[in-house]
Amino acid sequence: MNTPPFGTASAYADTFPTPPPKTLTLGAETCFNLAVFRDLVRQYRKLDDQVVTRLNRAQAQLRDEAREGKGSGNEGMCAQMWSEMMAGWAHRQTLLTYCQKTVEASAAAKKAGESAPSPHRGALEEQRIAEQLGSEATIEAIIRKRTLDVFRQRCPFFAPTTDTGRVWWELADRGQPGEGPSI
Repeated sequence: MNTPPFGTASAYADTFPTPPPKTLTLGAETCFNLAVFRDLVRQYRKLDDQVVTRLNRAQAQLRDEAREGKGSGNEGMCAQMWSEMMAGWAHRQTLLTYCQKTVEASAAAKKAGESAPSPHRGALEEQRIAEQLGSEATIEAIIRKRTLDVFRQRCPFFAPTTDTGRVWWELADRGQPGEGPSI
């Protein structure tokens, strides 16, 4: 009978990162249904939620490798984690930007008396959805800032080496809503 791994072996056997959300076709209805939108964003935020655990486990593995004479430092671990963080941020920002533009366009079309992507919703309801998406943008900025702060504690000598990385770093460091470059 196989026994489950415990201790360090258990930490290495855990599956990280979590798989990305299922591929889906994003449509206007996703944006107008805030429960679906928030569920999708929550799935994409799992990496940020696990950043402390993942960095702890990676550093424990590096210590074990150093004891065995195989260690190569934490530069690679930090670079890999940074790359994953930026990708997650970019996916969430793409989703958020798409939905903000979709809701704004629908509200503007209704205001102008034109056909809108969501004809069965009233202008006030769409305004409320737009405000909530604006709140999600603020929440996203706070999450990026928090994740970057934790990352800096574990990778104090890491600095992004690409222009894209530097833009995301500065955006997260400011802790303000904004759109970073695509990755």
